[in-house]
Amino acid sequence: MSQSEKAATAGLREWPSEKLDYAAITDTVLDAMRPPSRRYYVWVTVLALVVAAAFSAWIYQVRVGMVVTGVNHPVGWGCYIGNFVFWVGIAHSGTLISAILHLVRARWRNAVSRSAEAMTIFAVLTAGLFPLIHLGRLWVFYYIIPYPSERQLWPNFTSALVWDFVAVSTYLTVSVIFFYVGMLPDLASVRDRAVSRLGPDHIHARIYRWLALGWSGTAHQWRHYGRSYLYFAALATPLVISVHSVVSWDFAMGLLPGWHSAVFPPYFVAGAIHSGLAMVLVLMIPMRRWLRLESLVTIEHFDALAQTMLLTTAIVAYAYVVEPFISWYSGDLQEWQFTAWRATGHMAWMYWALIPLNVLAPLAFVFRRVRRNFKALFTVAILVTVGMWIERYFIVVGSTSHDFLPHNWGPYHPSWVEWTITAGSFAWFMFWFLLFSKTLPVIPAGEMKGLLAEGQTHDLHVRTPLDAHGQIARSRAGVLAIFPGPEPLLLALRGMHGSSFRQLETLSPVKVGEVEQFLGLSHGPIRYWTFFGALSGCIGGLWLASGTAGVNGLIVGGKSTPVAWIPYCIVAFEGTILMGTLANLTGLIVHARLGPQRALPAAYDPAFSRDKFGLFVSCEPARLEEAKRELARFKPEEIRVIHH
Repeated sequence: MSQSEKAATAGLREWPSEKLDYAAITDTVLDAMRPPSRRYYVWVTVLALVVAAAFSAWIYQVRVGMVVTGVNHPVGWGCYIGNFVFWVGIAHSGTLISAILHLVRARWRNAVSRSAEAMTIFAVLTAGLFPLIHLGRLWVFYYIIPYPSERQLWPNFTSALVWDFVAVSTYLTVSVIFFYVGMLPDLASVRDRAVSRLGPDHIHARIYRWLALGWSGTAHQWRHYGRSYLYFAALATPLVISVHSVVSWDFAMGLLPGWHSAVFPPYFVAGAIHSGLAMVLVLMIPMRRWLRLESLVTIEHFDALAQTMLLTTAIVAYAYVVEPFISWYSGDLQEWQFTAWRATGHMAWMYWALIPLNVLAPLAFVFRRVRRNFKALFTVAILVTVGMWIERYFIVVGSTSHDFLPHNWGPYHPSWVEWTITAGSFAWFMFWFLLFSKTLPVIPAGEMKGLLAEGQTHDLHVRTPLDAHGQIARSRAGVLAIFPGPEPLLLALRGMHGSSFRQLETLSPVKVGEVEQFLGLSHGPIRYWTFFGALSGCIGGLWLASGTAGVNGLIVGGKSTPVAWIPYCIVAFEGTILMGTLANLTGLIVHARLGPQRALPAAYDPAFSRDKFGLFVSCEPARLEEAKRELARFKPEEIRVIHH
């Protein structure tokens, strides 16, 4: 390993081993996808049986009716809605780690971001089931979807429940796209290994070839990919804050004591991230050992996660203190009596359990010894997960069982059907996560290799960029030089300034930022796709909401018109994020020349997705020997003549 590699490795506390290089990182990540053991199939079978039991309980509920649940008067929302809020909260840590920490350049996020993103998708899929289960009559769920019909019935976009549907569906769509785009370089590595080991016609090779969308790692692809991924992160960051704020408005927009509070949006967002980070620890600690990822996911990563949880612990603790204070300071008698009931009534044990589970337990992370002990980390994470589920259940059930009128007070106890379906939701979530761990790369190898590349090119600068136009796919012939790392690649690029060859392209397993400077690549047009997509989404959201208001013609609350522009801003915001993301994805596919049937360039080598760096010089057949002599000056590992 060169001195620059050692310096880069030493600068990353999470990578103490000097044995890590591009090939080792790739092999470690791909080896985790090796055929599963018998224990894996046992766990999958057990989880599938629990899901089957939950499905049977749900079928029983559909056939008999909601009477088989504990939902009663006045508790119209019970365990199912508490589960919905809990699972939406679990989903938030993935976007926090992937998007927000990407924007602030937190380097420790790379090792855990892929699993957190997958967790986000599976948690949203789980959360989305519970409004349907709670609905009872599942077959009428489409009433909340805005679509033209002969009934002329449109959703009411001033309803917080409709905001929920818009926000959660947008969050799921954006999360899936963000997750998939981030995997493209790693899917190319999986594709190349499958082709080399199983053959190009094997079903696995064909699936991963389709998923990789023809990714080859050229400089022009990395250029558009880097910009697009940054815009994805920028769009997802406000979305993660808005989604659980919208979920909290399901309660805050109501008038019940304990719900009608302006502190709910930040309280819910902080609690969501708090529970999501705990779930990341619960999943990553055993997965790290089970998939043999100790060299990539180190104790330093878990230390950083625990320190982040200290921040969310402080916010949650503040909310626990300020909520009864607001109740007392408001002078509202109903609010104050409800606060006193929560602390002394039949649900008081839940109220007081929240403090040790969600505040005192994670405060142990103040001590470095606790943060660096896997058993302590796992134990605290389990306690927080249990505590956050109790909190969501308590928020939903508490206010409905103890509202304004004493004769309306009543207890709520979940039935065996609700407990079975709740257990099934956890099994459903874990089932998908186990499938993910053996079918897709659980760690972003490209980003991990990018950290290693950062320290290898910091002393190389370009004065006059070359005039390259990415003609690797259109040129008839050329010469390919293969280098062991980014530094010799950049040295070769710099040396080509004195030659007459101007049509150059690079191929690499990671993005090498200096390549764009050497080749004179601009920022690209994807930002225009994103901007105009977001603008059309904003306008479309306002048009949809105001148009449906005109059709419904509902004038309530002393309004003079059915249109309510302030609530419609929520729909417009979600439309902005959704259409901006879709347009960003479209721009990436168009300009990076990606597609399921896209053929790889003739100069491509599977080593470029693993650990090698290539420089392709496009030229006429008569100049091939001259190009070989020019490239030989930079001592590449191999020189190939490419005939298209």
